[in-house]
Amino acid sequence: MFETLRQDLRRYHRAELPGGARGAWVRACFTYGFIAVCLYRYGRWARSLKPGWLALPFKALYVVLKMPLELILGIDISLNADIGPGLYIGHFSGIFLHCDAGRNLSVTQGVTIGYKGAGKSDHWPQLGNDIYIGAGAKVIGNIRIGDGVVIGANTVVTRDVPPHMRVVGAAVRMSPLLTPTPVGRAESATAGSDKALEATSESTR
Repeated sequence: MFETLRQDLRRYHRAELPGGARGAWVRACFTYGFIAVCLYRYGRWARSLKPGWLALPFKALYVVLKMPLELILGIDISLNADIGPGLYIGHFSGIFLHCDAGRNLSVTQGVTIGYKGAGKSDHWPQLGNDIYIGAGAKVIGNIRIGDGVVIGANTVVTRDVPPHMRVVGAAVRMSPLLTPTPVGRAESATAGSDKALEATSESTR
């Protein structure tokens, strides 16, 4: 758990804590996204403890923390979700992560990733490495999203996306990324992706 959390924290160093490592843990404690990531990592760790009786007090603490933190942060990450190191949640509110994902997943506010409703899918999405998902985007159903994909704001994705594609619009228009997203650079994606996606959307209308 601790090594994975260190890799998560490195994402926040680059994106929101440029002052360096000194005091980074203290500052990160006031970052809503990182608090939610810590709760998720802790819950996964507590659930993995053996024997089961040893895990009971740690699981109880998770249950006590889960509801108030989810209400305050507006971030729900399923304990059944298997998300790799380097998880970066840049904002808060209305975020639901029910998926499996590789390393360096970046999401912003209003993102939903999960099952298709009304029992129409038997599995949640499978995401690769180094994926950026813009504000308000939805990734729904038993689908696969390849490595290095950029999903634009308010895009609804319900089918597979090949690696290194840019996806925009409710109709899901795809175009290859000229340069794959650099590994672990959430700050670059956050700063520039939405503008590029808007330009792409305008040019394809």
